[in-house]
Amino acid sequence: MSVRPDRTAGDPDEKAHRNASAETDQALLPHDLPVLEEGLAEASEVELSEEARESRLQLAEQLSRRPMSSAMLERLGRWLGFLGRLLFAHVLFERRGIDQLRECAERGTVVYTMQTHSRLDYFYFNYAFLKHELPRARFANDLIVRPFRALWERVVSFVTRRRIEGPRKMEALILRDEATFLFLQRPRQKERDRVAYSQPYLYRLIQTQRRQDTPIFVVPLCLFWEKRPEPRRASLLDELFGTVQSPGFVRKLVNYVQTFWQTFFKFGQPMVQVSGAINLKEFLREYPGADSSDASELLRARLEEQIRQESHVILGPTASPREQVGREVLARPELVEAMREHAEKSGEDEISVRRKAQKLFDEIAADPSLLMIKIFSATLSLVWYRIYDGLEVDEPGLERVREQAKTSSIVLVPSHKSHIDYLVLSYVFYHYGLMTPHIAAGVNLSFWPLGPLFRRAGAFFIRRSFKGEDLYPVVFREYLIRVLEEKYPVEFFIEGTRSRTGKLIKPRYGMLDMMVRAFASGRLDAIKIVPISVGYEKIIEERTYRRELLGEEKQKESLAGLLKTPKFLTSKKGRLYVEFDEPIDLADYFGRFGIDRLEPEDEDLDALTVRLAHRIIYDINRVTTVSPTALVATVLLNNPDRDASIGRARLLHELGFLLHFMTQPGRPVRLSGALREALASRQAAIDALRAAHPHDTPPVSLNYDEDADPNDLERQHIESAMGRAVASVIDRALAIFEKEKQVRITHPGDRACYTLAPQARHEIAYYRNTLVHHFVPEGLLASAIASFESSAIPLDRLMDQTLFLSRLFKYEWIYEERAEFENVFMRTLDYFSASGWVRIEGAGEERMVTIASPRPELDYLRRMVLTFVEAYALVFRRLHELVEAPVERDALIKDVIATGREQLERSELGFEESLSKPTLLNALRLLEDWGVVERHTSPGRRREVVSYQVHPDWRDEARYRELLTRVEGILTPGAEPPI
Repeated sequence: MSVRPDRTAGDPDEKAHRNASAETDQALLPHDLPVLEEGLAEASEVELSEEARESRLQLAEQLSRRPMSSAMLERLGRWLGFLGRLLFAHVLFERRGIDQLRECAERGTVVYTMQTHSRLDYFYFNYAFLKHELPRARFANDLIVRPFRALWERVVSFVTRRRIEGPRKMEALILRDEATFLFLQRPRQKERDRVAYSQPYLYRLIQTQRRQDTPIFVVPLCLFWEKRPEPRRASLLDELFGTVQSPGFVRKLVNYVQTFWQTFFKFGQPMVQVSGAINLKEFLREYPGADSSDASELLRARLEEQIRQESHVILGPTASPREQVGREVLARPELVEAMREHAEKSGEDEISVRRKAQKLFDEIAADPSLLMIKIFSATLSLVWYRIYDGLEVDEPGLERVREQAKTSSIVLVPSHKSHIDYLVLSYVFYHYGLMTPHIAAGVNLSFWPLGPLFRRAGAFFIRRSFKGEDLYPVVFREYLIRVLEEKYPVEFFIEGTRSRTGKLIKPRYGMLDMMVRAFASGRLDAIKIVPISVGYEKIIEERTYRRELLGEEKQKESLAGLLKTPKFLTSKKGRLYVEFDEPIDLADYFGRFGIDRLEPEDEDLDALTVRLAHRIIYDINRVTTVSPTALVATVLLNNPDRDASIGRARLLHELGFLLHFMTQPGRPVRLSGALREALASRQAAIDALRAAHPHDTPPVSLNYDEDADPNDLERQHIESAMGRAVASVIDRALAIFEKEKQVRITHPGDRACYTLAPQARHEIAYYRNTLVHHFVPEGLLASAIASFESSAIPLDRLMDQTLFLSRLFKYEWIYEERAEFENVFMRTLDYFSASGWVRIEGAGEERMVTIASPRPELDYLRRMVLTFVEAYALVFRRLHELVEAPVERDALIKDVIATGREQLERSELGFEESLSKPTLLNALRLLEDWGVVERHTSPGRRREVVSYQVHPDWRDEARYRELLTRVEGILTPGAEPPI
């Protein structure tokens, strides 16, 4: 390898410039950094004599001819290769880290850096760099790989009386563009010894960078053999054998041996983490006035901080015993004041109140154990393998979370569709090398014996309601703040309960409000909130949810109930998806709404919490994976004749219609990996169709020719091509439904037909509802268009009808944050116009919307939301029963469902899935919000009894009949809404 020309930067004024601004940069230095010994004072920052420069180049040439005693092996051979695979094959080295190192090597010279000296770690990286074809280190400080070479070097040094110091060797190799390896300390070293050990090398790195143009990349590496944080206080064994993350030889060997059986039993595996590379050229630009001594100290501080951050993200903070956490929480001034007020109010003595607070803490607090997390990891690995075909994780999104966790408190807010949700993120975080979160779980899951196990896995428990409690909310809040202060990730479900419909539930504000106010008070410095979607091709609670949707009482969680899970282990449930949206910076969110964090008004904080909660739900929806089962469910349920079968050609075309719609530019839809890959494999054919129909084909169409030759571009549609592209993926989804007896597949003649089992509509609707939010603006506008008799509709009347529908379903869907209704309406209408479904004619107040011709697309989109209209109409029809006296809510809902079943048998109701208890409850909630009914509560045996009665202002039959007529008009095309 030849020496690069133009390595020397020869501007003699650079030193004078640095000295002139050195005074300013001194303020940037950490106060507690150790300084270099006098012997390291620099003779020259940039200038080298021609003789000195030539000497360094000669040394570089000499070192490059023969490998040094510490250089990594260039090849392992058969036996060493076998030994390397045997010893290191179980270590996780992620692709992103490998790509990062390769990119650094392509852009400059790499210096690998680790915190603590370790032969084992160095040997591993020798194996890994060979395996992944990364630059091998030609030098490492204080390490011997070739003992005979080391002996020879000492003999030569003794005979010639010339000893070349390690920093000079490293510099010479960097001049040859060779990679090197630097350990910052030895195990159990004192501060001053650590500086003497590695600071000369950092100093030499700074000088070398100043003398050359090619950047030097210093890359911190972390290799975690054990995911256990350092102890708060070193024990005698730690003093003798080193700590868990900075071990001596014996402890390192013990840690290593443990990894074999832990990996075998799926308890976890060792992993490599590559921190952000430090480009020394850019680093020196940050401190133009720092001399090499100061810059090397700043570099050391940066390296150690990055390694500390990486360790924190993976290992977490040093844990305190639960008893100590309890003492600290109970000693907080806010809780002390709350206990004093409670004592005054209740007349209890302070000792009794403190015991009560301690009991509440014991009810709430987690008691995480790494061993329990490993046991859960092993168990879940077996469960996932048994019931799921795979786990798709949004790795770029997870990497964004990792970066944010280095400097902020992280709050994870996933969707909540299954009991499995409690386990998914902990499993993903553990296996991707992040500390597992503390999880807010309902107190109903704290039952013995699983409650204590969940607590040891990181769960802390929260009551469903704080009503009537004055001490409990304060204990819970102070514990929550304490967890966030320690920078543990916190996971909570903003919906409050599992969605029984597949659609996200309106948010609850309690925990989010606590965090917002803790941040506003300055008790938490930085919070990043991460919306997360956890999705399933099939959920294990299908049958249970169906019973609850039809009005049956929810069964209380118990060990016996959970032990029934094995019956679900006999069939595969498809794939499981985890997607992350962009983290929301709470400080930025405060600024966005102009709220003064130092002196916020309570009303402003309340409003911000509500906005933020709805933003989180919207963001979760936005990143929810569109699965193959969701697409199949949508097509089957949208069949106008609920009892008829659907042929394969039509099925694939309608699937293509959905895919074409969702993949239009500007639509943030995330398809499953299998769907993306299938579409990508046929992208050329799809592009050819677009080219064949550049102008005359609507962007999305349901028209298709069942007999068209796939190779005849003139008769083909993009939708059919997209449907055929994903056919194999869809067949797997259909097979899952068929195995559960939810879909029947027949083959009359030579064509496959698909029929939905009548009793399975509720179960299948769950999956349709996971994607219906992508069609809400279009579905509401199509429903509004269908409610007019004329094909020419005044635009202002159409907008008014669509606005009514939008307000009608305010508890069903979360709309885009700060999006004006008129803008969304016009955007959707323009899309309809561009698709050729409608024409917008006229100007100003005279604008008319004309239906171009009967469009199957409009009817298809209308049916996406029609079940919700039916459900609301069922409730509105019972208003007359609520005029005379209150009716209990539960009895009313059961009666509505029973009536709906009768109408279904008489074909007066279009969809069985309209009989959905959560949707019916939302309709009642809307009527209460509109002031149509009023809510009454009274004490019950186990909980309060809720009843509804029509509000006195609405007891005029004509008034609520008018409301009912408008809703029913949406069900009947051409009913004409009131002016």
